[in-house]
Amino acid sequence: MGASDLKRFKQKFTTMDFFIIALAVLFFPLAIVLAAVRVLVTHRHNHCKGRNNRLFGWVLVITYGIIELLMILATIDDKDVDGLYSASIVWGVIILVPAIIILWIGKKEDKKFNRLLQFYSNAIMQRGLVQIVHIAREARQKPAHAVRDITFMFERHMLPNGKLDNGVVIIPSLQRRSPSSFQGEFVSRSGQQVQYSLGQVAAEPPPITRYEAEPDPGPKSVECPGCGARSVVTHLEKKECEYCGSVIVA
Repeated sequence: MGASDLKRFKQKFTTMDFFIIALAVLFFPLAIVLAAVRVLVTHRHNHCKGRNNRLFGWVLVITYGIIELLMILATIDDKDVDGLYSASIVWGVIILVPAIIILWIGKKEDKKFNRLLQFYSNAIMQRGLVQIVHIAREARQKPAHAVRDITFMFERHMLPNGKLDNGVVIIPSLQRRSPSSFQGEFVSRSGQQVQYSLGQVAAEPPPITRYEAEPDPGPKSVECPGCGARSVVTHLEKKECEYCGSVIVA
C-alpha cells in the first residue's frame, strides 16, 4: 500500500456497528448503551477512535430524530406547536449539538491517525527506525500505542511483510538490502543523536548504544528494549517486563 493509500485510510463500520445504528431506530436507549460499550472496549486503539466517534454521533442523531418524530405525533392531538418548538430546541441542545461535535471529533481523529500512519511508514521505510521506543518517542506516542499501530499496519499490509519482535520492527525484505545504505544517525526532536539501522550483518555484532552497559555482578536498573520502562535485574537474570512482556537481560 502506497503513501496515497495511507492518506485515504478510514476505518469502516463493521456489521456490529450497522446493527447498533439500526437498533437506534427501533430502541434508541439500548443502542446508546451498546455504542458506549463498543467505544469503551475499542477506544484504546488509535485506528478505532474515528470510527467510534462517528458511530456514537450517528446513534445520537438518530435518537434525536426518533424523539422529534414522537413529539410531532403527540402534537397532532393537542396541537401544541409552541410546546413542540420549545421541546425541539431543548432536545437539540441535549442530543443534537453533542452529536454534531462528536462527529466532528471523529473526522479529526481519522485525519490524526492518517498522519500517524504516514509518519510510521516514513520512519520505518525512509529513515530506517526499527526500535519501537525510538519510533514512539518521535511520534509522541506511548510505546504500547506504537506497537498496536504498527501491528495494525502489518495486518492491513500497509508495510511489507514483517513482524514486531521484542520491541524491534523486523522486515526481511529490507534486511536483505545492503546495510551500509540503511545505517546512520539522526537528530531527534529533543535534540538527541540516535543511531538507526534497518538490519544487522551476521558477521558483525550490533552496535552498543548508550542504554547498554557492561555486566554488573550486583542488581541494577535496566531499561526495557520494548517500552523503555526500567526494572531492577540481577546479573545474568532474564526478567519479563511487566508493562509490555519483553524479556529484559542484565
